[in-house]
Amino acid sequence: MQHQPENTNKKLLNFLQVNHFESINPNSQNLIEDLTDEELAACVGGCDLSVTAGSQEVINVPLVEGIPVLGECSVRINSLGVEYDPNGSQRSVRSDRNIKEAIAEVNPQEILKGIANLPITSWQYKNENTSIRHIGPMAQDFAATFQVGESDRTINIVDGMGVSLAAIQALYQLMQQKDSQINELRSELHQLKQQMH
Repeated sequence: MQHQPENTNKKLLNFLQVNHFESINPNSQNLIEDLTDEELAACVGGCDLSVTAGSQEVINVPLVEGIPVLGECSVRINSLGVEYDPNGSQRSVRSDRNIKEAIAEVNPQEILKGIANLPITSWQYKNENTSIRHIGPMAQDFAATFQVGESDRTINIVDGMGVSLAAIQALYQLMQQKDSQINELRSELHQLKQQMH
């Protein structure tokens, strides 16, 4: 299977500049310039890498021969924004309040109940080395439980983190309630002991 010509990365950088993505991290620019098509495919698990803006496909890097297919991958250039640090393990997703709308409160206790009923299994990707396993929910179950994300085939990292943080808040609230109940019982017990003497 043939890979795209070597100008693939320049096409991506030109698109970013023409569409005024001036805020792209300089480290990301260097990464895009330096990666070959083979390395791009390896970074996304060996699957086809397509970059789209709205419904328009900007770049398509086909699967490079010899790298196992894990599924469909896409990098979408929109208000979300993804930053990659080539010098570390950082993957940053924009979460600025100023780029969000229709903000609504969530009920941490309901989120916690959803997690309690969410099937969590151990599995491996098809065509992945059999020695490698993962733990987590299925995207279909996650979407059905929390009604978030663009698809029932993927779990958005923002939604995964949000659900986890909401569940932590719920557990903290429960812990505070239990502590309050324990203190009340201790106080009542102390009063009973005083009355007995």
